[in-house]
Amino acid sequence: MSTTHGQPGLSSDQRSTIRSTILRTRHTLEDELRRQLERYGIYENKRLPLEDLSHLSAEDRHTRRTLDAAIERELESTEGDLERSITNYVREATKTYLNRFVALKTIEVRGLVEETITERPEYGNRSYMHHTVAEIAGELTNAPDDGFGAALDLAYQEIGAEIRMIFEESEHSAIDLDAQVREEVLDELDAIDDEVWERDEALGWVYQYFGEEEREEIDDRVDEENYKIAGTDIATKTQLFTPRYIVEWMVDNSLGRTWLEMQGERTNIDDEENCFYLAPLEDSLIDRETKAVEDITVLDPACGSGHMLFYAFDVLYQMYLEEGEVPEEYIPREILRHNLYGIDIDSGAAQIAALSLYLKAKEESPDVTIPRLNIVSADAVLINGDRKQEVLERARSELEEEILEQIWRSFDNIREFGSLVRVEERIDEILEKHKDAIQASGQVKFTQEGSFATQSSFVSGEGEEESWEQVKDRLLEEVGELASEALDRNDPIEEMFAEEVGKSVEILDLLVHEYEVVVSNPPYLSSGKMGEVLKQFVKDNYIGSRDLYTAFIERNSEFVVENGYVSMITMETFMYQYSYRKMRPELLKKMNFVDVAHLENRDQGYMNVCFSMRKYSGKNRVSSRFNRLVNLEDKIEGLQAITEANRKGASRSDVFLIEQDSFEELNGHPFTYWLGNEVLSIYSDYSSISSKAEVLRGLDTGDDERFVRKYWEISPSDYNNWKSYLLSPTDLLYHEPVRKKVLWGDDGSEIKEAESSIVPSEDYFFKPGLIFRRWGDNYNVKLLPADCIASKSPGIYPDESVDTHYLLGYLNSSLVRYIMKALNPSLNFGVTDTEQIPVKFAPSTDDISKLAQEGANKQEELQRLDEINEEFDPDQFMRTFMRGSYRFDTEMLSADIEVTHGLIDYRVFEEYDISDSTIDLIYNDVPLNIANYNHIANAGELDLEKNEFRAEIQTEELSEEEYKSIVDEIDNHKEQSLREISETLEISPYSVAMIRRDFDLYTDDEKESSASRLLSYYLGCAMGRWSLGGLNPATDGIIPFGSSYDGSVMDAMRECIKETSTKENAEEIESEIKQLLGRDVEEWLRNRFFRYHHCKEYRRRGQRIPIYWQLASPDGAFSCFVYYHEIDSNTLPKLRGQYLDPRINELENELETLNAQTKGENPKKELLKRKEEVQNDLEDVREFRETIDEMIDDGVTVDVEKGIWENVKEWDQYEVLETGLPKLKSSYSR
Repeated sequence: MSTTHGQPGLSSDQRSTIRSTILRTRHTLEDELRRQLERYGIYENKRLPLEDLSHLSAEDRHTRRTLDAAIERELESTEGDLERSITNYVREATKTYLNRFVALKTIEVRGLVEETITERPEYGNRSYMHHTVAEIAGELTNAPDDGFGAALDLAYQEIGAEIRMIFEESEHSAIDLDAQVREEVLDELDAIDDEVWERDEALGWVYQYFGEEEREEIDDRVDEENYKIAGTDIATKTQLFTPRYIVEWMVDNSLGRTWLEMQGERTNIDDEENCFYLAPLEDSLIDRETKAVEDITVLDPACGSGHMLFYAFDVLYQMYLEEGEVPEEYIPREILRHNLYGIDIDSGAAQIAALSLYLKAKEESPDVTIPRLNIVSADAVLINGDRKQEVLERARSELEEEILEQIWRSFDNIREFGSLVRVEERIDEILEKHKDAIQASGQVKFTQEGSFATQSSFVSGEGEEESWEQVKDRLLEEVGELASEALDRNDPIEEMFAEEVGKSVEILDLLVHEYEVVVSNPPYLSSGKMGEVLKQFVKDNYIGSRDLYTAFIERNSEFVVENGYVSMITMETFMYQYSYRKMRPELLKKMNFVDVAHLENRDQGYMNVCFSMRKYSGKNRVSSRFNRLVNLEDKIEGLQAITEANRKGASRSDVFLIEQDSFEELNGHPFTYWLGNEVLSIYSDYSSISSKAEVLRGLDTGDDERFVRKYWEISPSDYNNWKSYLLSPTDLLYHEPVRKKVLWGDDGSEIKEAESSIVPSEDYFFKPGLIFRRWGDNYNVKLLPADCIASKSPGIYPDESVDTHYLLGYLNSSLVRYIMKALNPSLNFGVTDTEQIPVKFAPSTDDISKLAQEGANKQEELQRLDEINEEFDPDQFMRTFMRGSYRFDTEMLSADIEVTHGLIDYRVFEEYDISDSTIDLIYNDVPLNIANYNHIANAGELDLEKNEFRAEIQTEELSEEEYKSIVDEIDNHKEQSLREISETLEISPYSVAMIRRDFDLYTDDEKESSASRLLSYYLGCAMGRWSLGGLNPATDGIIPFGSSYDGSVMDAMRECIKETSTKENAEEIESEIKQLLGRDVEEWLRNRFFRYHHCKEYRRRGQRIPIYWQLASPDGAFSCFVYYHEIDSNTLPKLRGQYLDPRINELENELETLNAQTKGENPKKELLKRKEEVQNDLEDVREFRETIDEMIDDGVTVDVEKGIWENVKEWDQYEVLETGLPKLKSSYSR
């Protein structure tokens, strides 16, 4: 038999059918069980005394005592919560019945038992088994269920002897289901096509879907109530079904590899039809001592539905065939007896696992008896007190008594801890103590050495050599006697207690052994969601305590023998997250990662990295192969393709061969394998940046609302108390404009006194250096000017011997970005990450430094065109507009910066000797180098005087038709950014900028944005914020809308236009502005400027902090701009007396005239219409004046110390802003 590699999975429709059926039948069974429990006096949250239930028969009373025993068991683990205990019982009983029915159906469709569920016409619409019962014992058909229950019992007896875990009687099968309910459930299961039940994975989906709704409820409780997952909820929450291809990869690369290393050329286990995914590097195979197949054990310590063990069966079968020592018909029996072991805290899952393996064995050898299945459920509940003492007294030696005592201590919370319990360490100590005592007595000489967990025999308390199997069997015999006596006394509680002890001994049996192979998809549960008991246990016992899965990585490494393989699928976070920095060094020390398949993105909820690692024995450490599938859409096809290439020895760019020791060069030992040996070697070849630079955390005020302002918020009279505060919040390259100020009067005394402030490294304040962005898609470093304080974004302060601009260029290079992204997939860059960056401090050329300086200059020039930056240069800004080239100039500067970055990349790759293949890998992870793209000569020559490095850009002449096509493509992509268009069309950004200018290929939004910036500048000039020729700014900081005012908004705009143009073209410029805006200038200023431009630009952290406040009456009959820095106690009285009162008088006079004009008969319609408009305006402005009066009475002004946000919030309470704050927060778009 060959392994069933690549077996097709169930279709989505088939899985959907299983899902809906399992969920419906679960509800049906739970409803029936709760109904029956009430008959036995057990309700949702109470139990009636047995003596009050006179309607119960003697048999019913025994059932009630069994139910009480089961609920008492649950009460032990729910801390006395009766409602939870009853719910747990109902769930487990439902699981037992449903698993029985599913088991019978799956066994039936395989022909391993006479048909019991499927009804056929030839048997009178009965099943064959039911028909047989009627033929042999017709009197049974007089029962209410027509004898079907007897047919079921016969089937259960036939198969129950071999698969007792499901079919043996227990407290969970104490209730007899109503015949109609039972038939309804069986009919539902029978309605699913036999083809589905014949498929191997069907049982796994039953297991997965059974707990689906419960998992969702738990998730809701976690989200809504901050519920901490504990008790039986752990098993429910952590159920995960592992995809078949992942299972095959894991088993092939652990069990298959083990056999290959033992047999070498004598085996064909690595043939495609056997272990397809086993394609090892020849050098990675070690010489391994040959063992008999029956001695090669495989453990899944969180086996779930047994998917891993199920496939391992196939591989073991092939191994037995090759060995040739066992007749083929007996191989399945030997596999289940000797090789496969599974533990799970969910009894239902363990039942499914046992069923899967039973079916597998019976399919191969239907006539061979299966005497043993090594699947245990770690859900024992042990009770203290007299019952415990009785068990201890039955022990036949002090050794046995101590072992039992240790079981009690270690298994106290086994339902939560499962196989994470390290009981073997305590048992070892007990054995060592007894060995020492016996040796001291001179009674016997030991023939074995080593700890209990690794030896096959030891000496008992009687001085005789015994095996662990003998001690275990004797313990089970004692427990069996206890159970038998309880049965004789008709004591369900005692009987169940004995069963729990027996189960504990069986769990212990699996925990104390070591295994050649451990395979696992462990449970996933972060510590923040764990209940307190589990959380504390994991914290006390495991370095990787932040999640259950990392605790299992540690535990599994303990289960394997020296040189044994652990193969797992887990989350990728343990590979790089800071939380696991202590775990990684220990893991790398103990384990040798041999093969890894990194999937990264989750697929249908599954985890994202699978790996096979060997327990390191101090020798034979081999290279680690990492197969990277993170960029592949289809993971199954991708893994198959990579495996096929590995089989052929073909190289692939997504397969990395790494010496895992190289991870130790990195702080925290992150598994950044995708950097490759070439990049990782930089760490050993060069010194870290910290060797010649200080990397220091910046100032944290602890209260930015109080101590930090945007520069435009600060009153000119108070400017000296505020210092530039560089936060590096943007992704701009090389230079960060100053927009924020920090209160640093009296050397920051107020901040230093604040309780939550952190003022580190004050000696470095106001020193030049570099600053990097803490968060972002790419690592990003900028110059830190000498007049600035670095904020929370840390600063880098190089020694005088270091060229700061060289560092600036290198640290922004794609090489460093690639490294930093690998070290921090979460894209959170810190001081430690930066300190360890390797640097070649003596580059062979100063080109990198010159280019970085050029890039910084261009970025600074670009930022001088934006008024929200403190370095805004009004003269430079107006020159670009007067040339009509604002948009073009900004795009050419942006192109210079992008191209400079690319040219630096060339130099860095050459300086650090990076190969072309590694460069390709780098650009798979970071933005492409657009300096590679040719400039289209048809668009015009590049002006080299503005940037000498432009000469390095290759040019290309296109035909007229090709050029027209490029122009059309740019037009089609004009919604994209300059860089995006350049990448899409693979042409230089210079070409894009020049073609957009020549053909006016700008979007309406871009055109509006250009005009809005000009008008914003004009408004600032009109307010006196900037000087403009002979323009006289508003003296009171108020500029109203409306032709009735001298010095209105439009008057101010036109005056500004005249000052920046000639008299002849002023009207033409206004017309051009109107065209760019797509509407009348005054209309735009009145209806769009404040909400859609000004408040969008002037903001921080979601707050709107405008400097020009647009006030307006409710219906907009009056509107004006008020300059924040001119607001004082006289502003509102001036607004009322000099603007509102005259406007009201004007409207009153006009209304009086209109009243006279419309008194006669048949007044003109236009006069009536105007009269209505004036009346409405008058009411509107009067209402606004009343509001202003209220504000005056309330003493409303501004308090500059509070900042704009607090002040504008106060004004907004009176609803005087043209757009209120709630709407402003959603005003990023039209």
